[in-house]
Amino acid sequence: MEKTYRTDLTCFLGDEEKESVEGTLMGVMMEAGCRVQELPFRHAAFSIKEGGLKRAMDAVRCLGIRGAYLAPVHRADVLSCLDELSAAARLTGQVNAVFSLDGRLVGENTGGKGFVTSLMEKGVFLTGKTLTILGTGDDARAAAVEAALSGISRIYITGRDEEQGQALARLLTEHTRTEASYIFRAEGEATRIPEDTDIVLRAEAGPQPEEKLRAEEEQDSPAPGEDQHQLPAEDDGAIKSGTECSGIRSHMIVCDMALSPRKTTFLKQAEDCGAKTVDGLEMFVNQAVLTYSLWTEHIAPRDIFYDAALRALDPEDGQEDGGAEPAAETAEAADRRLIEKMMDYYAGDPKRIQHFLKVYTFAKMIGEEEALPPEELFVLRTAAIVHDIGIRVSEEKYGSSAGKYQEKEGPAVAEPLLLSCGYEEEVIDRVLFLIANHHTYDRIEGADYQILVEADFLVNLYEDGCSRETAENVKKNIFRTKAGVRCLEQMYLNIQK
Repeated sequence: MEKTYRTDLTCFLGDEEKESVEGTLMGVMMEAGCRVQELPFRHAAFSIKEGGLKRAMDAVRCLGIRGAYLAPVHRADVLSCLDELSAAARLTGQVNAVFSLDGRLVGENTGGKGFVTSLMEKGVFLTGKTLTILGTGDDARAAAVEAALSGISRIYITGRDEEQGQALARLLTEHTRTEASYIFRAEGEATRIPEDTDIVLRAEAGPQPEEKLRAEEEQDSPAPGEDQHQLPAEDDGAIKSGTECSGIRSHMIVCDMALSPRKTTFLKQAEDCGAKTVDGLEMFVNQAVLTYSLWTEHIAPRDIFYDAALRALDPEDGQEDGGAEPAAETAEAADRRLIEKMMDYYAGDPKRIQHFLKVYTFAKMIGEEEALPPEELFVLRTAAIVHDIGIRVSEEKYGSSAGKYQEKEGPAVAEPLLLSCGYEEEVIDRVLFLIANHHTYDRIEGADYQILVEADFLVNLYEDGCSRETAENVKKNIFRTKAGVRCLEQMYLNIQK
């Protein structure tokens, strides 16, 4: 990082009466991301006294603070202090993130965006889907509005506050194309999830104090009048509870906005019914990723964010089920983000985009079949995405995309991209080596190198219209893995296995 006397500032504007788990986590992730990406930013937390929000926002403006994250108590009042609002902020009437844009203060509501992004990472797109939301408060409102703006067809809102629930349903019906309706739930009454539901979101709990979370895990049953998620499972596979809901089925995606424990009782029992789940930390990290990008104009290193937030909540949290799940999820998310960056890099060049996507697919498939260790498979997948990144520079400098020029120019282009995405140094070093050698076949070292070469050949043989004879020579002289040989034979030699 270039030395500079200036440090850009972001901040959390909190409530003097109440500590905020969200505010703490946002600061932890912000600092971790800027440290990894070597950005000259610092994050501060301020407690705003009653009636002091306008003066605080004036300070944000005159001090050139790049962004502010707001505690729930300030999210409606801040609207009058801003120059511009996003569509989500206007509809919800709530702003949780403020950023500076060309001297103007812009308000955004990122809460629902974290929810929608987490669904997309699970391969769930909202068009044509039905969402049932448990809750009628600010979190439910943010999620419902963002889902509607993202094209969901129908939303059911259920909760005990009839006035809030009906108001939210009217808002969605009048200002979006989504059909919305409210289902009243009396105190102590179970909510039956409508049969046409695809996605369930529990938005009632929100961030909870640690002591309440411990009590939740220890209690055998909810105390009267409390909103717990102790949900016994029915024999027929649906969740049933006097205070929550029933009717969750295996085809549904079930989400819970509670930040801790990472896997609430509600989510555990949804999984027992066969449903896929999304936890609150996943959603909040994706919310923070967007906020970071608005503040710094850099792509956030999501893996770094997730690990930092997980450690801040509980160093031992996330080690359930052997501790493998978070790493797998963040690796997949890292692939998707890098793919998006490469699609931007190759914008307007569908041939290059399709090439690296096909190489990535073959490399991932062969690596998994060959049982590569997770760390080596991650390097392979990353290298497959960026292996040809030197082509554009090669064509500009040499008028050629020949392999030797790609190997020469590619590493210098790839390194800053990988650094900006938060990849670890040892991963970057190996990926750069593979880029610098992926057209060199006489000294292949390592399974990741071998599989990358085979995946590239599987695609190039087709794209270059090579003959059967060429495929046979490649099989004899280049291919070594069983999975790679099988793919080549099935595709080019008409040999079925």
